[in-house]
Amino acid sequence: MPGALVVAWLALAGVVVAVWPRVGTQRARRGWILLLALVFALVLQLVVATVPDDAFVTFRYARNMADGYGAVYTIGERTQGVPNFVWLVLVTLPRALFGADVVSGAVGLGIACALGCVVLAYLLAKRFAGGAGVVAALLTAGASILAARGLAGTETALFVLLVLAVCLALVTGHPLVAGVLAALAVMTRSDGVVLALLGEVWLVTAAVRRRSSWWGPAGYLLGALVFLVPWWAWEATYYGHARAGWPASAHLPYGFLLCALAAVGAAVVCGRLGVRRDRPSPRPRRSLAERRVVPVVALVLCAVSVPVAFAARQVVHLDRERLAQTTEIGHWLRDRLPAGSTIDTFGSAALAYRAGSRMMITGITGPSPEGDYAPVALFGLPVLAAPLAWYSPVQDCGIAEKYAQRYEVATFQRTGLGWLTLYLRTDSESRLLTQLMSDQRLTYVPCP
Repeated sequence: MPGALVVAWLALAGVVVAVWPRVGTQRARRGWILLLALVFALVLQLVVATVPDDAFVTFRYARNMADGYGAVYTIGERTQGVPNFVWLVLVTLPRALFGADVVSGAVGLGIACALGCVVLAYLLAKRFAGGAGVVAALLTAGASILAARGLAGTETALFVLLVLAVCLALVTGHPLVAGVLAALAVMTRSDGVVLALLGEVWLVTAAVRRRSSWWGPAGYLLGALVFLVPWWAWEATYYGHARAGWPASAHLPYGFLLCALAAVGAAVVCGRLGVRRDRPSPRPRRSLAERRVVPVVALVLCAVSVPVAFAARQVVHLDRERLAQTTEIGHWLRDRLPAGSTIDTFGSAALAYRAGSRMMITGITGPSPEGDYAPVALFGLPVLAAPLAWYSPVQDCGIAEKYAQRYEVATFQRTGLGWLTLYLRTDSESRLLTQLMSDQRLTYVPCP
């Protein structure tokens, strides 16, 4: 697959060099560059895409929604744990409608959004710079690695897509549409409220300067509130309280967002400097910079993502391997433990997701004033805790201090992969070992 990335960039570079002299006057030539930029971005996404653990919080909510249990992390407990409502709805739909896997659907949707960012960057830059809009497409395609490495399946690409869509709607004179898109951005990432406010300020400023009517800021505000007010009301009703603040997801999309906006800005600057050639001319005369420097610089900046992708191969392989191990361990717990078992995944959302909806996910905070352990959630002390969500190369018989008095260490060996350590509640140890040892792939090995 890394070789395919090099081939994709070479094909893109060859077409750019070949057609650039007339790219400003030939729509078909721009189309070929845009198409190959999309192919390059797609291959780049496939090469480096890794799903972070935090994304599985949304996936667990999505699966519970699709299966009819509501927007909850653990069945029976209504807690607001995701600030990316629009993304949550989108990744829920494939499973709800077709029974598709939530994780695969989210990764595929994220890739589609990243490709959409390439197209919108092109359209936005083309609005000001004509043929130089392909510069924005090239740069955004290369920057899309920032939405794939460690962020696949998250709302990052969707948020950037909505930001670009808001900008395009504003510059094309569609304030009502811009307001709706801004509301969706806020509902995708709560810090999108900054974007929404900037859009309103921009429209008010234009109205004060009499560059547009007051319908602009009014329509923008109306479009935003039509979606935001029902959403706020639903959250307050469903979870029993209004959102206290504007917590943002742990995944920061600002790198990809800033690069995409910078790509558009660079294309606009190129257009202002004379790259645009939409005026008819029998022999358009181009400077050396226009004919050589602009495409070469754009291609070089786009190509930066290639060595970055190669450098990240080992880390990507490790992340994917660990996720595969977490999946196996989660399915093992799902298949061996009875429904309704309370387990502590030590904060691993991927393990909680793979363990299934029927597992009650909780944790313990340590000894309470009464001398017992205080559960984090409403389901009592967990019967099992998994301090590590993948296999360790050595047997670990240690135990966290807050578990030491009420839990026993149990270690299992997975042939060819390593060791798994679990904490089993003392009063349930025999029953749990009997259930867990029924899988021949993992062998119970008592600690010395």
